[in-house]
Amino acid sequence: LSNNDLAPDRDIVLFDQRGTKYSQPNLYCEEIDALIADTIEQDLTDEESQALSDQAVERCHARLSGGDNILLSDYNSFQNADDIETIRQALGYDQINLYGVSYGTLLAQHYMDRHPESLRSVILDAVVPRQTNFILNSAQTMNRSFSALFDACREDPACNKAYPDLEEVFFDTVKKLNETPARIPLTDQERSITYQNAVINGDTFMSGLFQMLYAGSLIPALPRMINDAQQGNFDFFSRIYSLLLFDRSMSIGMYYSVICAEDADFTPEDQDLAGIRPEIAKVEGDEPKNLLNICQFWKVDELGAHADDPVVSEIPTLLLSGNFDPITPPAYAEETAQTLPNAYLYVNPAGGHGQALDNPCANTLIREFLDDPARPPDMSCALDSSGPQFFTPKSTISFPQGLALANLEQPALIQFIILGLFLSFLLTAVLAIPLIWLIVWTRRRKQTRLARAAAAANAATGASLAEAPAYNMEAASLQPGPSSTLLSKLAGWLAFAAGPVLSLFLLGLTISLFKMAMDNNIMIFFGLPRTPLTLLMYTLPYLFALAAIGMIIASVHVWLKRHWTVWTRIYYTLLTISATACLLILLSWGVFTAIG
Repeated sequence: LSNNDLAPDRDIVLFDQRGTKYSQPNLYCEEIDALIADTIEQDLTDEESQALSDQAVERCHARLSGGDNILLSDYNSFQNADDIETIRQALGYDQINLYGVSYGTLLAQHYMDRHPESLRSVILDAVVPRQTNFILNSAQTMNRSFSALFDACREDPACNKAYPDLEEVFFDTVKKLNETPARIPLTDQERSITYQNAVINGDTFMSGLFQMLYAGSLIPALPRMINDAQQGNFDFFSRIYSLLLFDRSMSIGMYYSVICAEDADFTPEDQDLAGIRPEIAKVEGDEPKNLLNICQFWKVDELGAHADDPVVSEIPTLLLSGNFDPITPPAYAEETAQTLPNAYLYVNPAGGHGQALDNPCANTLIREFLDDPARPPDMSCALDSSGPQFFTPKSTISFPQGLALANLEQPALIQFIILGLFLSFLLTAVLAIPLIWLIVWTRRRKQTRLARAAAAANAATGASLAEAPAYNMEAASLQPGPSSTLLSKLAGWLAFAAGPVLSLFLLGLTISLFKMAMDNNIMIFFGLPRTPLTLLMYTLPYLFALAAIGMIIASVHVWLKRHWTVWTRIYYTLLTISATACLLILLSWGVFTAIG
């Protein structure tokens, strides 16, 4: 956090809520992991998938409440809020500044209600109102976030040109995948297992995109991902969805304990699907009913009506929202702020779910707010905030191998090693060509002196020119003398230039990829930022290609004309082969079509 300059002069206390991650006991449902592993390559119907999921959750409940003898009713928001108070007291703080994101915002509101005297300020990021049941609204919020994505691309000239009719393309892809699912590789990195034939139907694809809308850093890539999927390319989707599918940070048991105690007080008929796209209604329409089915056997005590009352408080509160947030839209923050007179709202027009550490303006507002919660923060940075900068040919230089190289993945890594070996040999010309030239020049100087001395001696003795000794003016070199052509004279210098030019390109490429990896720049999945510097860098492969082609022509020429010595011709031919191999690898990487 201090590296982000968010709160460098403050204590930052992070804690696991009861039932999560490193707390004991952890209400993690390993049965869900087993279900994923067993069915990931099976093409199941919706009914089969839901039934198996319910059975896995029921087995988890039986294990937690039976064999592990856990009282699941003790894991709820009221208890979580009191745990925060216990932590505050144990650490000796008179008051705290409380930050919560997503469910953490709901927990923070309960803390505001139960322990207001312990709070100096509150920051709610991706706000869940106590008075609103997000389960019933999930179809609406999902529909809204997709609309925001499609509208943003349509209003961006570069995005609209690169990916026209994005909404139509997306739902057409969903329809086709539901009819004929794709088979793609998905990798469980934690367990080093790759499922080569994982089934991706249209509903799964749409749900995956819905989850990606949570991450603001992924949003610029989504139109490109949709366009690629339409063409049968799931490389980006496969990588990101693998991270989402095999994420083991969420405690499902804790989730159901909290939700069933707090938000299961509804009937499925309370859900409003008016105006929802039919594809979304199909995926989300049964979610409220499915949750109630689970809550029937989860059997936790309900918190009561007061848990759903809006929090009325004068505690200074900063509320942060993202325009593309698929589950807690900006309207939720506005609703929560209605009963908080000292509330300040900020919406990141390019944001997803959670703004802190992900947005410079949000970080500035947090710092100012923490310095003086009673003073409204300066919202001027919000005026400079803009929507997402979508990855299009106008903003991106294509280089899909970049991520594979950054992750040292085969076969890109093997190709890079081969490229390095050939380049290493090619670079020997940097020393060999000047050395050969120097030897040739020295020999010629010596021969010239000898010829002049002989001519002078002949003149002194009166010998005729025809009687003068013959001197060989051709050196066994890359510059053979009078019989050489311009091409054979230039050949060595083509080899001399090719290695350094390619080296400069690869060095620039390596530095760019390393910087992107360190910055967690998601563009690395597709290529490099299109900047004047990278465009200049991408002129180098063309210069290398000209040199390599010239070397090929020169190599054929010197063998046909029998210029140079045999050993020199062989060495130059090996240089030419090395340059050609490097050129072929660059071609396979699409370097010469990257700029477009």
